[in-house]
Amino acid sequence: MTQQTYRFEDALYSCNRCGLCHPCSPLMQVQNLESSTARGKIRLARCYVQGEVEASRTLIDRIYECLLCGHCSRVCPAGIKVEEVMQSTRRTLASSGKTPPQIRRIVSNIELTGNIYGDTAAEKPSKINGDLVYFPGCVSSIKHRDLAEAVLKSLSKAGLNVEVVDGVCCGAPAWAAGYNEVYEKRCELLQGILEGKSVITNCPQCQYFLRRLRNVEVKHVSQIYVDLIDAGRLKPGKVQEATVTYSDPCYLARFLNIIDEPRRVLLSMDGLRLVEMESRGENTKCCGNGFELVQNCYPELASKLAGNRLKDALNIGAGVVVTSCPHCQVTLGGAARERNLNLEVIDLSQLLLKACP
Repeated sequence: MTQQTYRFEDALYSCNRCGLCHPCSPLMQVQNLESSTARGKIRLARCYVQGEVEASRTLIDRIYECLLCGHCSRVCPAGIKVEEVMQSTRRTLASSGKTPPQIRRIVSNIELTGNIYGDTAAEKPSKINGDLVYFPGCVSSIKHRDLAEAVLKSLSKAGLNVEVVDGVCCGAPAWAAGYNEVYEKRCELLQGILEGKSVITNCPQCQYFLRRLRNVEVKHVSQIYVDLIDAGRLKPGKVQEATVTYSDPCYLARFLNIIDEPRRVLLSMDGLRLVEMESRGENTKCCGNGFELVQNCYPELASKLAGNRLKDALNIGAGVVVTSCPHCQVTLGGAARERNLNLEVIDLSQLLLKACP
């Protein structure tokens, strides 16, 4: 038995069913099922691994509906890393071909084209000559190029010249789906491209997973902005007056502990009134994207989760929701448009660009 397998099986038996995961589960607020919670999902995983139940469509859905947002792990008194338990369970399902077709398609796209969208026109990674690299990730470099352009223009205003690695997936969705071999191949490829480089990204998941590479320094763009503002190289001015709230991305706040930096960037802009939601910082509420897996496989569920997050913003009188994650931008922005809400969803870099003459 490998150490990894031992930790997985040990975690399956460690849940003491205390129920502390119930109130922090965004899925519970929408589905109101025991299997929406970490406690219920761990029990399902245990029964499946033990051979007590088969991989029914319901079981597969419950395992893949998990957002891997890490909130339940933070409150678990037994110290269970629920996101790792779910990922390991998905690995078992994937090895048996028991994954939803939408997720298999995303993983296949990563294998064949190097990005989650299957975009064959995306630039292939090549040798990087400079030491400073911008890694936008799939969403910003392909689906929502305006996010990458906002980052590049903001950095350019501060006099930073970066080389861009476009159209390249960090491998996180493949890991989250349980396809570890695909993820490891991405790591090998990126190791050869990025080793020895300083990397800037606007995607928290890219940052978290690229940090696993050897000899690669990775920072979130909000950290860079704070340094540039403190050094006087970026001088945000006045923007249109608005009441804004900041929605902490799960991986940025809970896994990387980058909480203050985006707020410092916001507070550097004149005209903004920052109000805070109750669920913020390490206790932030997930937008519902789930590594693009939930967004693509269970879009109605993702929309409901995002809608709840937007209600939190409306309840405190915010007119603008600022985030610093392209996945949050996609899911929250889509939910706001679907509901015709009088609420703008904007990325931190986009707002900063408006403030910098």
